[in-house]
Amino acid sequence: MIRALLVDDDDAARRYLRALLTEAHTDVHVIGEAANITEAQAAIALLKPDLVLLDVEMPGGSGFDLLLQLKRWDFTVVFTTSHQHYAIQAIRFSALDYLPKPVLPEELTAAMGRLREQRDVATPSSQVQDQFIANIAQRDVQAFRLTIPHGDRTFFVAPAEVVRCEAERNYTWVHLGPDRRYLLARTLKEFEEMLEPFGFVRLNRGDLVRRQVIVHLEGGYAVLRDGHRIEVSRRRLAELKQFLAS
Repeated sequence: MIRALLVDDDDAARRYLRALLTEAHTDVHVIGEAANITEAQAAIALLKPDLVLLDVEMPGGSGFDLLLQLKRWDFTVVFTTSHQHYAIQAIRFSALDYLPKPVLPEELTAAMGRLREQRDVATPSSQVQDQFIANIAQRDVQAFRLTIPHGDRTFFVAPAEVVRCEAERNYTWVHLGPDRRYLLARTLKEFEEMLEPFGFVRLNRGDLVRRQVIVHLEGGYAVLRDGHRIEVSRRRLAELKQFLAS
C-alpha cells in the first residue's frame, strides 16, 4: 500500500486528485491533505507518507519552499504544476516527476506506473536532493545541472557536456562522449523540451544533437565532431540548414 499526502491550496484540486486515486489506484491510500506548506510540514512529520503529491504554486510558500525547509525527505515527490517554464525545467533537470495541471487521469496513471516500477529507488538520494535544491536556488535555467542516475551512482552534468540523445522506445540514451552513455527512463520528447534552450536540435524521430558538435551536412547526414554520421529527416533538413547558418 502506498500512503499518499495531497498538498494543494485548492480544495477542488485535492478532491479531484483524491477521487482519481480512489477510483483507479486501489494500492494508494490517501492518508491526509494540506492546503499550505505549514500544514504540509506538520502532516509529513505526523503521518510519514510514502508519496507526496505537491503543488508548486501556493500562496504563502511554494512546493519548492517546502522541500528547501525540509532539506531532506524520505518520500517520493510528484509535483503538480501549471505550465511554468522555470518550475518544470527545475523538476526535469533534477530527474523528479511532475503532472501538469489540470491533471489528466492517464498522466496520473503513467506517473503511478513509474512509481511502482521504481518503488525501491523512488525516494531521491541525498545527492539528488542536494542537486535539486541547488538547481532551484539558481533561478536561472542556464545554470542547471542534469541529473543522471546510473545504478548506485548519480552524475550531475551541464547541458554542454551532452553530445546527443538517442531514443530507445520510451527510454533515451544520453551520450556524453564516444565511450560514455547512459540509458534513462525518459522519452526523447522530454529531453527535447528540456534541452532545446541550450542549442539542441532534433535531426529525426530518434536523435537530438547539440548544435555545437555538428561539423557540417553531407548529403542527408549531419557529421558530428567525433565522426559520427546521423541521418536527417527530409522534414528537418531545411530547418537544420537554417539553424546551422544562424
